Amino acid sequence: MTTYEEYIQQNEDRDGIRFTWNVWPSSRIDATRLVVPLGCLYQPIKERPDLPPIQYDPVLCTRTTCHCYRNE
Repeated sequence: MTTYEEYIQQNEDRDGIRFTWNVWPSSRIDATRLVVPLGCLYQPIKERPDLPPIQYDPVLCTRTTCHCYRNE
């Protein structure tokens, strides 16, 4: 049997996704009481052998002040 921390780490290693909280608020009142905003860190470069490679060039943001790439 694994601990909860090991379970979260295994999921993060498998999927490449980390949330600021492991439990979502169950009601609107709980959500308004949060001190840390809910967020997600996604690692798009993480090696996933079950996913095929993307066969198109990166899509750049069209705003002149932004130099980021869009995920589609």
